[in-house]
Amino acid sequence: MAQLIMLKDLLFTKSESCSDQGLRYLFLLNNSYFVAHMLSESSSSPAYLNELHYCEKYMDSYLDVSWRHVLACIPKSRFPGPIHCWINTSSLVKFELAFHKTYQTQKLWKVLDPWLRDALRRAIIERVITGYRNYLEEHSELEKHIGRESSSPEVLEEMLGELFEG
Repeated sequence: MAQLIMLKDLLFTKSESCSDQGLRYLFLLNNSYFVAHMLSESSSSPAYLNELHYCEKYMDSYLDVSWRHVLACIPKSRFPGPIHCWINTSSLVKFELAFHKTYQTQKLWKVLDPWLRDALRRAIIERVITGYRNYLEEHSELEKHIGRESSSPEVLEEMLGELFEG
């Protein structure tokens, strides 16, 4: 148990060298998941459940610091009249730019475990693409502003399927 604590401290210290907070949490998630996987194979230790808790915490933190700002580009409230259309179009452009910038930043990040890689992709899709799709459904007037090649929910979801391959 003392070795596990030392390992976790070392990983946490090492994670602080990551300049990008999203990459830091992804590093911690990757390593905590590996430790949890090793613990699950070696015993039915309560430490395994504790590591799973850390995995959930690191995944939530990764999603928050990496993708929250993308979804925040989409306003929650409705504005009346002509300003409504301008704000919606402007928000759409901001969302697309933030999405593509985040995607480009993370495109080469690596998650070795196939299950964890898929879980991360599904979590991003659930959080970001579902919110984007709901926004577009609420604002059908924006459909003409969506480029099918670059910013439809389906295209963005397909792009997310390429994340974490390294």
